[in-house]
Amino acid sequence: MPSLIDLTLEGRKVGQYGPWPRVVVDASVWTFAASELPHGRWSLLGLWGEPATVHMAIMDGQTAEIAVVSLDCPDRTFPSVGKHHPPALRLERTINDLFALAAQGSPDVRPWLDHNRWGIRFPLGDRIDALPKAAPYRFLAAEGDGLHQIAVGPVHAGLIEPGHFRFTASGETVVRLEQRLGYVHKGIDGLMTGANLARGVQLAGRTSGDSTVAYAYAFSRAAEVALGLAVPDRAVFLRALLAELERLANHLGDIGAICNDASFALMHAHCGVLRENVLRAAGAAFGHRLMRDIIVPGGVSRDMGHGGGKRSRPRWTVFACAFQRLSNSMTTPLRCRIVPSIRERSSHRSPVNMPPAAMSAAPRAASSMRAGRWPIRPTTACVSTYPFSTRATSMRGSGSGCARSSKACR
Repeated sequence: MPSLIDLTLEGRKVGQYGPWPRVVVDASVWTFAASELPHGRWSLLGLWGEPATVHMAIMDGQTAEIAVVSLDCPDRTFPSVGKHHPPALRLERTINDLFALAAQGSPDVRPWLDHNRWGIRFPLGDRIDALPKAAPYRFLAAEGDGLHQIAVGPVHAGLIEPGHFRFTASGETVVRLEQRLGYVHKGIDGLMTGANLARGVQLAGRTSGDSTVAYAYAFSRAAEVALGLAVPDRAVFLRALLAELERLANHLGDIGAICNDASFALMHAHCGVLRENVLRAAGAAFGHRLMRDIIVPGGVSRDMGHGGGKRSRPRWTVFACAFQRLSNSMTTPLRCRIVPSIRERSSHRSPVNMPPAAMSAAPRAASSMRAGRWPIRPTTACVSTYPFSTRATSMRGSGSGCARSSKACR
């Protein structure tokens, strides 16, 4: 069985590209790489396009090696990766919407981001006029007796992003859940074209408001590797602290949402209070609750504010104690009725295993979260949205809580 290194030897290496090797391959090597993904030894890290090229980032699970393979598309087509590996289908649909590069052999050629509201088609490619009238979006069919559809969204009561969720149900059994997103696509790829580093990191940090640190961090690391920039040790420390604060806030939001989906509204409310404490601590330390525009290529734009660590230390003491109490509350009689439902919604999710946090009382909070083995965001799709099995089957006991709640699919 060939290794990822063997795959890279089949292509033409691209110079001045890092930190991982990139090779330009032909269609046969591209197809071979795609066909290896379903076996699980290699993982798809990314699939994206340019006006006449597609790129695929792959990781070898055994060696942790990473490589990027590229395929030129002079005829505006490329062999479908999603044909072999369904998680790539939406990425291929995105590439076609933005660049007019079609995936040959794809089982799903519907638009993904383009709702025919941009005024043009293929905005990063040929930029042709939009269709005078778009055809209705074709949701996938499901077969079975007594099926009915439930439409949810795209407008929701909460503060989550717009998204349409189409449930097909047979009684209480959800046969299929299909999502349609892209209602607020911002066109960040196009805005970044020709932008300088300062503008680029600003745009990256605005991709998702509650993950501004993560996106700015990723952009900055890519720029630093490309330009050979060294980051001061102090900035490395502060970046780790910023990322930990953001991660804690998001995990608390997710934990509360999962509990709320199981009708445990009290836990949802308490997690919201704890999340607010984390955001206030971030605001006290860095001057911005969401820590926006702090990580930049080459380091950070500001240090921790004077006395910020001392001002936020009491919050961490409260956080650690409060979270421990919430953890203990799961052992009350409520556990018999509620916890199984929560566990069903959070199965196949990774436990929180976080390194020691930098601020004084945060390690105690980390210990509480580890002891409770609280779940994080799902790592696998909740329900298949593609037509490989359309016969009605019960989802009960499968651990797919997302089949019964649109909120859990965020």
